Amino acid sequence: MWELYNIDEDWSQANDLATKMPERLAQMKSLFLVESTRNKNMPIGGGLWTPVLHPEDAPSTPYTEWTFSGNITGMPEFAAPKLGKFDNTVTMDLDVPAKANGVLYALGAFSAGLTCYVLDGVLCYEYNLFEIQRTQIKAQGKLPSGKVQIEVASRLAAPRPAAPLNVTLKVNGKVVAEGQVPMTAPLTFTAQDCLDIGSDLGSPVSLDYFDAAPFPFNGTISTTKVAYPKK
Repeated sequence: MWELYNIDEDWSQANDLATKMPERLAQMKSLFLVESTRNKNMPIGGGLWTPVLHPEDAPSTPYTEWTFSGNITGMPEFAAPKLGKFDNTVTMDLDVPAKANGVLYALGAFSAGLTCYVLDGVLCYEYNLFEIQRTQIKAQGKLPSGKVQIEVASRLAAPRPAAPLNVTLKVNGKVVAEGQVPMTAPLTFTAQDCLDIGSDLGSPVSLDYFDAAPFPFNGTISTTKVAYPKK
């Protein structure tokens, strides 16, 4: 059997519902705000505060200077010096063999990070920006053997997130290479990788030593000092 509908009645009910919608929507909005506040979900969109608006609020240590003896492995990135984010100077005292090879220090991973290493006697630096852009800075000549001090000075070109980074490599006080990283990572390289000194134990930052990872330095690292410039 055919069921008859009262079109006028259905239209009237739909019209009443539409009339009440703004009121009901307002009630739902109020309830959402109350529940969000109660469950500590405010401010809405707060997840963008640190990575986009204020990367300086990211978890970090209060230190501005570090001194490491010998090799270290597995220092979490959030606890390590911000080598690719803040102005800093890394100074290392080394005993370099005649055929030097290996990683001096590396922060991050293959997905993103930075590394300073020696390849066939040549001092090298690479900034890996999420595999999108790899910036390499390499000395023209080889490191001398014996007691050597190297210095890697990194300075942001502007006081803003993702600014270019000017990098200078020195050997025994003499500049051997300079270059600029066009864009830096505004927050961190990874959520799980670390700072290593003397090798690159995580996934290798650079393709230069991918097949030789963890590519341990075949000389001796006495001390590594990291310092942010005093303001």
